[in-house]
Amino acid sequence: MIKINLLGDALAQAGAKKGGDKGSAEPVQVYTGEGGSRSSLPIAGVVVGFVLAAFGGVYYLWLNSEFTKEEKKQAELERDKKQYEPFIALEKKFRDKKEALQKKEEVMTTLKRQQALPVHFLEELANSLPDDVWFKRIAQKGMSITIEGEGRNFEAINAFYGNLQSRTRWFKKINYPGAKRSTSGSFEFTITFELQNAV
Repeated sequence: MIKINLLGDALAQAGAKKGGDKGSAEPVQVYTGEGGSRSSLPIAGVVVGFVLAAFGGVYYLWLNSEFTKEEKKQAELERDKKQYEPFIALEKKFRDKKEALQKKEEVMTTLKRQQALPVHFLEELANSLPDDVWFKRIAQKGMSITIEGEGRNFEAINAFYGNLQSRTRWFKKINYPGAKRSTSGSFEFTITFELQNAV
């Protein structure tokens, strides 16, 4: 928008009076406008654009530098990994061998206990047997024991049953359904129980 200074006429007339008879002076028009401030906007935009571009360039260079550092670090890690791969494989071999030896040791310990178990079992069984009771047959299936025997009377068989129950370290789940008289006059019985590996 252009502004016209209307005071130009008054100034011109005053100047004419001071200047004598120089003739009538033409009015002076003074123009003021906003063109200067508008022309400064593109310059500021260009400056801001250059600043942003410079910042973006610096940021890109920083990212590229960080990426290069990470690539170098990864390459170093891969190199170290390849360097230590033989030691890792050797450690795994030793660990597997140790586990195999532990399993063998456990098997040997179990076999040793199982070999000693019959001796202790017969010893405990003999200590539990009253004088008036004898065995006709002993069968073992796994850890389950079945005893078929005879006794002179019910009291002797019941005493044997009570002795087995008192030895909880060796015998469990004792089953004694009862005894019956045989043709010979003695009493026949069958007792089953499970043997505990208490060695």
